[in-house]
Amino acid sequence: MSQPISVYDTHGKPRKLGHELGRGGQGVVFSLEASNDFVVKLFSARTLRERRYLKDKIDVQISMETLQRARHLAWPQIPIFDDNGQWRGYAMKMIRGATLSRLAHPKLYEKYFPGFNRIDIVTILLDLLLAIDTLHRNKVYVGDLNLDNVICDPTSRSVYMIDTDSYQIEANGRVFQCPVGRPEMTPVEHHGKDLQDVRRTAESDLFSLAVLMFQCLMIGRHPFDNIGGGSPIENLRNAFFPYGKGSPRPGSPGAIPLGSWYTIWSHLTYRVKQLFIQVFRDGVRDPSKRPSIRDWGDALNKYQHAMEVGFNESRIRPAKPKNVSDLRWM
Repeated sequence: MSQPISVYDTHGKPRKLGHELGRGGQGVVFSLEASNDFVVKLFSARTLRERRYLKDKIDVQISMETLQRARHLAWPQIPIFDDNGQWRGYAMKMIRGATLSRLAHPKLYEKYFPGFNRIDIVTILLDLLLAIDTLHRNKVYVGDLNLDNVICDPTSRSVYMIDTDSYQIEANGRVFQCPVGRPEMTPVEHHGKDLQDVRRTAESDLFSLAVLMFQCLMIGRHPFDNIGGGSPIENLRNAFFPYGKGSPRPGSPGAIPLGSWYTIWSHLTYRVKQLFIQVFRDGVRDPSKRPSIRDWGDALNKYQHAMEVGFNESRIRPAKPKNVSDLRWM
């Protein structure tokens, strides 16, 4: 099916598509001519064929006014049709910024997040906690939470969540599951299952959230990366987290990877390290042991305050790091 030049809202009002902004396995996102505030996501013919419930799900999302208005979410706003009157997708707010995958990268973050330091990273994570809490309060679970579907505006330090049409939605006695997910971000209780049949929970998201926060604080390192201890997915399934008391010594088999990772870890506050150990050891197999959003919020607020006191200036940003090593060692 070719992409239309114009699309139509529920009232039949035409809007011309602008340039392509992004393309994925499920569809394409376009800008709209004469609009800087909204974009349109058009699903591929294959997605529409395979996910026949998709229109029903998007209609439910559009009816959720609280989430439509939520600052953090690129939430479906209105349905979109082609010139034959066939439903093709939806319009959503335009989101500007860069994905967290660029922040959690030793070189790319300098380009996309110039001047950022660890206080800024924690500020972003605290905003992300607010976004996740808003979703959970509305019985919505992300499922496929990863560095590529969270965007940060480097100017405002605000977080925005995209790809929201994949989230698990519960409404009117019906559950629309999240059919996608990356195994290295997915809790072990969902491994080996067809995700289209998996019922996500707050605890599911709390595991993925912890992985994502670890990657941001550790400059891209996955919590289950280690030396000679198997792949991150294998280590995840075995709860083989190589940080904290009782872990192999740096440089030995199964230990923290060589480089600055040990130093970065050691400079986290005791409480932040304690929560990571809790979720990546006990919480791997026991979802009830995963720290709550409130736990993380309290720990990260105190970590941020400790760094600000260390800089001896309340809420004043330190000078731009000279290079990646300077940022890592703060």
